[in-house]
Amino acid sequence: MKRTLLALALASSPALADESKPIATQVGDAMRPAAEAYGSTMTRLVHEFFAGSEGVMGEAARTNLKAQDKREREANRGIRRTMKECIKPGNVIDDDVKECMDGLRVKEW
Repeated sequence: MKRTLLALALASSPALADESKPIATQVGDAMRPAAEAYGSTMTRLVHEFFAGSEGVMGEAARTNLKAQDKREREANRGIRRTMKECIKPGNVIDDDVKECMDGLRVKEW
């Protein structure tokens, strides 16, 4: 009886247990955030290097840096607000107000 239960438990254990990932996959998953951060930093450094130059490469690097900054701001955006909440004194509406409405800037006026 014990042998039958033991054999049944051993036979069904892989089906009941969660499938574990291979060690190499686990290591890759653990290293992914650090590798992505390193890649992003190196890309930014290269763009900053070329942004100081004149010509097509410099213009493209400056455009890429602006786009990357915009993506980072949008990824870290706060809550969106209405124009009434963000409008400046004297009913002034400018880029700061628009960014406040989009959640990209904190109201400091």
